[in-house]
Amino acid sequence: MAIADRETFRLLVNSWISAFNAHDVAAIVALYAGDAELFDSGMKRPRTGHSEIKQWFSKRFQDMPSIRYEPLNLFFAEEQAVVQWTASGRPSLLGQHWLTRPFRVEGVSIFTFRDGRIQKQRGYYDHYAAVAQAFPPLKWLLPPRL
Repeated sequence: MAIADRETFRLLVNSWISAFNAHDVAAIVALYAGDAELFDSGMKRPRTGHSEIKQWFSKRFQDMPSIRYEPLNLFFAEEQAVVQWTASGRPSLLGQHWLTRPFRVEGVSIFTFRDGRIQKQRGYYDHYAAVAQAFPPLKWLLPPRL
């Protein structure tokens, strides 16, 4: 991989992180290719294309107005970047923050690039841990972990 490619990928990832932390949905969506695919372990299905990606981030920021993404490490390969991160925030439930608690979870995102845009993004984290931290009463309803 050429140094110029690596710097382009670094710029894209840092732009994504800045836009995410600013909750700037338009700036986030502009970083994706028109037919890009977004998936993370908290989703039931992947989101494809600008419209679905926009809807996903709009809803996420509405439900979790304090969510932040803190990168810990970045790794680069041919057409990919891997970001090890910590996400934290406090969701609202039925528009009420007092019903929830803050969460903090570590994870990894894999970005695949094409023509200077994000073509595919995969996020992996312990969704169960995030939910259990944010909604403590659920621990009595969720199956026990081994």
